[in-house]
Amino acid sequence: MHDPSCEESDNFATAVSAASREVVGWAPNAVMVEVVCDLVRIGVQVEVLAGEPAADESADLLRDGRLEVPGGLLSVPQSADEAFQRGVDLPDGPGTYGVRVLGYGRARARRLRDEGVGPAIVGALAGIEHYRICLWRVLSEPRWEDDED
Repeated sequence: MHDPSCEESDNFATAVSAASREVVGWAPNAVMVEVVCDLVRIGVQVEVLAGEPAADESADLLRDGRLEVPGGLLSVPQSADEAFQRGVDLPDGPGTYGVRVLGYGRARARRLRDEGVGPAIVGALAGIEHYRICLWRVLSEPRWEDDED
């Protein structure tokens, strides 16, 4: 996901490259998640919260980071929902947001993927892997941790 009002190329390349190594990749205004199986639709729930979310022991992936959102918009380019592809307004507007990526069903999806052979694997993987992405505004001005003063 990213702020669609920002230049995509460098940030996307950085986030995608990091996600291929670290599962979740961060760039100033983009975050990417390397899913276990891209053969099926993956459920993604995006929540904007008033503050940092509580721990969730049921997640098998938890990564925290920050995201600059200078345009106040959030886009999930691979979403099945066209509104999320174009970008939706964040209720708190522009700023720097804390982001928590929680993944569920990754271990089971990986096991099924590794054991599966043939077209039946697609049906077996449907609905297993899903994500919850929580955002909360931490600064009213976008600021990436590597910014110079």
